[in-house]
Amino acid sequence: MIVTARDASRCIGSFRSNRPIPTLDRKRVYTLPELVDIAEMANPEGRIAWEAAKRSLELAGVDRALYLPLITLAGQGSDVRAIVPFPKPIAPRGYVTVEQPIVAAQLQLEYSLLDFGRGAKVDGSKALEIASTLRLSRVHQKIAYSTSAGFYQTQQASGHLEAAQMILQTAETLLQNAQSQFDNGRATLPDVQNAQAGVAEARFDLAAAVGEVKKTKLALTESIGVEPTTEIEIQPQQNDSPDPMDRNVEELIQTAWKSRPDLLARAQEVRRAKDAYRAAHAAYLPVVGFDATGGQTSTWPTADWGELGPASVTTWSAEVKLRWELFNGARRHEVAAALAEQRSAVEEQRAAQDSVTREVWAAYVDYQTALEQQRSSQSFLQAAQTSYDSSLDAYKYGVRSLVDVVQSERELAQARLAVVRSQAQFMQSAVALGYATGDLLKNTTSPTGVHP
Repeated sequence: MIVTARDASRCIGSFRSNRPIPTLDRKRVYTLPELVDIAEMANPEGRIAWEAAKRSLELAGVDRALYLPLITLAGQGSDVRAIVPFPKPIAPRGYVTVEQPIVAAQLQLEYSLLDFGRGAKVDGSKALEIASTLRLSRVHQKIAYSTSAGFYQTQQASGHLEAAQMILQTAETLLQNAQSQFDNGRATLPDVQNAQAGVAEARFDLAAAVGEVKKTKLALTESIGVEPTTEIEIQPQQNDSPDPMDRNVEELIQTAWKSRPDLLARAQEVRRAKDAYRAAHAAYLPVVGFDATGGQTSTWPTADWGELGPASVTTWSAEVKLRWELFNGARRHEVAAALAEQRSAVEEQRAAQDSVTREVWAAYVDYQTALEQQRSSQSFLQAAQTSYDSSLDAYKYGVRSLVDVVQSERELAQARLAVVRSQAQFMQSAVALGYATGDLLKNTTSPTGVHP
């Protein structure tokens, strides 16, 4: 968890911006954690967030440097020719010309001894640094969420393709039985034609399923951040029974309020707004500074009348400065603007908390619904398979009509698709719930398998 500026610096400093963008291996079957890891390195949005956080880190360093002196090395080389008036008894023309080449090298020191607004500026930049790093964490959670959603959509499309292939096999088996019954005089021609129509419909659905798999793979690779392609193989869908969640929605909401990086970033923005208000008030107070210079100055002056001697001596200066703005007509408006920004940040934080609560509620409802549908789909498939097998056997013995078998076949097809769809929806809802609570990419038990 990022809670201090040191945590933010360590997090940002661990990133190497010159890392090459990874590529996909066409011969490899990828799991979800592997794709999330690739997406975190390849997704442009994540790389942009890294650079934005790096910029905030450097700007915080700029503000911290306000406590340090400014030391400058200044060098000067010049040549001046000037006219200097002189009385005629001394200079017959009433003037002399002087040429003075100068070489000087100095160290200049500027140090702010007392600045009441400096601490507020540094605290505000620290808050902005932490907020940027927290937003970076949220961007990575967003990347993991979009990658996971694309992964499960691809799994669902692949599962639909497998189901469409099984449905086609079932339709062809039914057609063979109808043709056999027709050849033996126990079925009519419309029965055979209905079975043929079922095969044609299954082939139509199969072609659509093939196209859907390619489209979901394109979307998945795009969300990862690599070049969109259909040449990617992922782990097939698992039909494991999910474990029920042991936390209620109130606990999930509290978790979201405490761990959502974007909410934590909002809190840091409120802190930064308060520091800006402090800095605006500090403009009423004086600023004390210290300036000093020291170095060597050399000169070789010459004149057309008389003699001037060269010099090379050490020169220095020191001064303490006090600056106090006794009247500034804009200062009152600056303070009022800073106060308005602070109040706006507080209201934005409250609105964000309400939005997070709604997101957690919606994700929780979707998760519970998907869990019940996933469990019911298995019973649906078993019942539909048993009904189809019984109807087909009865049709072979002439007890049931082809219409009954076709109806059972359609129910079986719907059950197979429902199993695939419910499993994918459950996994997607689990990822969405983790994203809503801010637990995604954390070392917690998750049914999605998405961990750091």
